Amino acid sequence: MTLLFFGMTTRGWADIDSNFSPPGWLSFQGDHFVVLCASSDDEDMAHEVLDHAEEYYNNIADDIGYSRYHNFWTWDNRVKIILFPDQGSYVQQTGQPPWSDGFASLYSELFKSRIIVSYKGQPNFTEVILPHEITHLVLHDFIGFDRPIPRFFDEGVAQLEQKDDSLSHMDIMAKLIVGGKIVPLPDLLAYDLVAHRNDAQSISIFYVESLYIVDFLVKTYGKDAFKELCRHLRDGEGFEDALKSSYYPTIDSMQTLQEKWSDYAKQYL
Repeated sequence: MTLLFFGMTTRGWADIDSNFSPPGWLSFQGDHFVVLCASSDDEDMAHEVLDHAEEYYNNIADDIGYSRYHNFWTWDNRVKIILFPDQGSYVQQTGQPPWSDGFASLYSELFKSRIIVSYKGQPNFTEVILPHEITHLVLHDFIGFDRPIPRFFDEGVAQLEQKDDSLSHMDIMAKLIVGGKIVPLPDLLAYDLVAHRNDAQSISIFYVESLYIVDFLVKTYGKDAFKELCRHLRDGEGFEDALKSSYYPTIDSMQTLQEKWSDYAKQYL
């Protein structure tokens, strides 16, 4: 499973010049994104990344109900996509844990703007990391930077936009439920990824569970109700209140959600 961080403060970035222009690095601009890479040999890759990023940008905004989104992320507000030459330089320069394949941030000492960071040769970048991290940025822009989003919801939505086979492993989630290894929803709401950053198994369970809760809501109740949930979060409601506002009376509490999505996953045993 590809594990990704969003908005995490990282060591090392503040030591790099804010313009980030090491000798030999090049930038390639699209309508809403700028790709930075270390070699002139990467021009074809950069243009491919830009094409995919623009497509993801529009689709993700539509999925969460942000129809105005095409007016943002242009000119000086383009999102910067930084691809380090290899995993070693990525880990060394960003301070990310070795299991992290990429991250996004709304603000960094390096760029003082939205960024998505990974490394060249990452086989999951275009189909997994790129849509995942764009989703984080779009979701936070829509709901509001000053409004807290439950981390499990944030990560679940981002995983659902990935173009991989994450959802082909529903049996894993069902077995976790039957084996009593899931994280109860109240604990999931308070889960701290940074505190667990050295516990890959715990983080894997967190990611899997987050994905299937969001998948359950979308597949069972449809995209309109899901967009309504995002709008209530944008308008300042806490997650449980937003959930009830969007799915009442079918879901009237976090406990009801846990019972319903657990039953949904067990069918895949």
